[in-house]
Amino acid sequence: MKLVVRALAALGFVAACGPAQSAAAQAGQPTWVMGAEAKPGLSALWSQSTAQSRERVACISGTIRGDTVLVERVHDINVTSADSLTAEAQRSIAECGPPEWFGTVHTHVRSTDDPSPAPRFSPGDRTVMSEWAKHWSRTGAFCVLYSARSAHCELYPPRLQPRQVPGPN
Repeated sequence: MKLVVRALAALGFVAACGPAQSAAAQAGQPTWVMGAEAKPGLSALWSQSTAQSRERVACISGTIRGDTVLVERVHDINVTSADSLTAEAQRSIAECGPPEWFGTVHTHVRSTDDPSPAPRFSPGDRTVMSEWAKHWSRTGAFCVLYSARSAHCELYPPRLQPRQVPGPN
């Protein structure tokens, strides 16, 4: 499974796009750009998460255009039930929707079996992504922060590239 990694702007945010189970799904994942206003919010989310040794969740907004997702704003949600492995999802599904928000970001910190953060979505995360997309009837933008400057981000469900239809000979 190959991850596409792109360096993103001044603070050095790096987003791994896709993990995608297939080449078609990988091709459907855009370049992610963390805007100047979003970067401090993402960094603060990570700092709070590591200081508290618990997962944190935030709504994200911005624009999705063609092959680029620009994350412009971050709004931290103080979920009531969270530990180092998981945070309640119902609040983020209900609060992080259109028109103000286009998805969520959450941190991955672990304090049990492995001290290093997990750099990809868990099966539980994928369930939440699916529930968000079903609840809002649209593709959502999702990121998991696994360091102060690194994130794994995906659109879900992925947007597949249109098939090329051969023209007349």
